[in-house]
Amino acid sequence: MNGLISMNTSPGKRVCVQTLIRQNRDLRIDFFRGFALWCMLIDHMIKSWLRGITLKEYGFCDGAELFVLLSGVSAGIVYHRAMLRDGLGAAWLKIARRIVAIYRTHLILFMLFVAEVGFLVAWLNPPSFLEFLNLDKFSAHPFRSIWNAVLLGRDEPKFFDILPLYIVLLSLLVLTLPLIRWSRLLLGGSVLLYVAARVFSLNLGPWTDTWFFNPLAWQVIFMIGVTSPYILKARDYWRGWDWLAVLFSLFSLFESHAKHLKGHVPAALLIHFEVDKPAVHPFRLLAIVSLGWLAWRYIPATAHWLRSRWAGPLVLLGQHSLGVFASSILISVFGEAILFIHPEWISQILVQGLGTVALVAVAAAAAWNSNKNRPDGRATTVSGTGSAVKKPHLLVAEGQEIVANFNIARADVN
Repeated sequence: MNGLISMNTSPGKRVCVQTLIRQNRDLRIDFFRGFALWCMLIDHMIKSWLRGITLKEYGFCDGAELFVLLSGVSAGIVYHRAMLRDGLGAAWLKIARRIVAIYRTHLILFMLFVAEVGFLVAWLNPPSFLEFLNLDKFSAHPFRSIWNAVLLGRDEPKFFDILPLYIVLLSLLVLTLPLIRWSRLLLGGSVLLYVAARVFSLNLGPWTDTWFFNPLAWQVIFMIGVTSPYILKARDYWRGWDWLAVLFSLFSLFESHAKHLKGHVPAALLIHFEVDKPAVHPFRLLAIVSLGWLAWRYIPATAHWLRSRWAGPLVLLGQHSLGVFASSILISVFGEAILFIHPEWISQILVQGLGTVALVAVAAAAAWNSNKNRPDGRATTVSGTGSAVKKPHLLVAEGQEIVANFNIARADVN
């Protein structure tokens, strides 16, 4: 795919995926966030042969948990660094600007989504397509549906769950940002809120009670990401945590294939309850924490494969996550409409393959536009050891120490 996505910026000069990637960052975050975005694109298509290699097929968690966890890691580093460098007010302002950008993207995406669905219904008229996308109420009460979209309220269309959730999570970060220095205390409070949300079915009230994701439950994944760079500063860890993470990941893999194992293994080895997603079942939480722990422990930030040609497209997706996610919704809807009419496997291959290429093209265009506005007109490169050639702005001592300990050169929230 690296060879497929390229563009000419001037005569004789060709730009490909590798030259568009900003290398002065922790590419682990970008790679796995890009993988999460790709998984969500594929999982949004009901008829999808590529679902067999997405994260949800190999454990209790899926791309949504991975995306929220890594968003927390990035947000915790970037906004805490801004607070240390420029003060709490400046960090709050930076978060507010990000919230506004996400909200603006949400509104624009909603308008494009409705227009696209109208076009697809007029062109292909897939059966029960409006009901599938939860837009049947829009045709009956359009003004009420638009108002609900503006207020992030009830009856959101299908796939419009992540951005409102992320707005709430960033708003929560505004309140908790000064507490990052007491990261263990902050994480403990987050876990208590998660337990209370599950035990007492708590939510933020009528405003969010119809959201697919319960923000009071999902905040724990986000806050684990926010606090992990500061909790994991020490290096003397009990090796037993590695084995526990491996064992639970294997258990998660085994149980995720339970539907194929019935009749072949003793029933006592299979779970017989739903591992619910809206309120983050504890198994889902343990699954994403186990995978995150193993990735942090055994994939160094300087791993050469993160800068390889095959990893480049996913890294590029992860570096431009907001635009890529919004585009993935539109691509998923278009692809799903085609698969409603032509569900054959060859159609699935074409739709999902072309959808993946289109998603990388969106990220490449965003990267090219971003790099074009840089003083030197190109992405920052790294040396063979993984250190940035172009040095980022100096940080205060505490921020440098934390970033160095977590092996993160730069992890901007995109």
